[in-house]
Amino acid sequence: MVDGQVTGEDLAVRAGQLGLEAQAVFDLVQAGFIQRATDVASEPVFVQVAEPQPEAPKPAAPAAPARKRSLAAARMYLMDIAARTFSSAEHPIRQRLVEATDRASVEGAFDALLAALREATSASMVEQVEVSFRGFLPAEDSVAG
Repeated sequence: MVDGQVTGEDLAVRAGQLGLEAQAVFDLVQAGFIQRATDVASEPVFVQVAEPQPEAPKPAAPAAPARKRSLAAARMYLMDIAARTFSSAEHPIRQRLVEATDRASVEGAFDALLAALREATSASMVEQVEVSFRGFLPAEDSVAG
């Protein structure tokens, strides 16, 4: 889908076919996950992606279901991030995630992953990973944030 050769408009259309909003493509570009192709002179070729227009709320539309929060979903999210970050399946953090079975061990592996990400990527990307991970975790009554 993303080969650096298609326009932002094409990406937005393809994202729509996958059930994603154009804003999701824009966010990926802003976060650096999607990079624009360069022309022959190695100058960036900028593709204008139109800001999505807010849709009028549907009066009888039911509320969108909340993301399912579970330790398994949070762990799978981290495993995906680790797989994208580390090329080796034998990386110690990936192994910790595979072996993690309770909240404490998942959060311990998460802390190790965050430390590695801080060295490998931007602060905004680290923040996004943390926010997403916390969004997958189930609420815990006795532990704050």
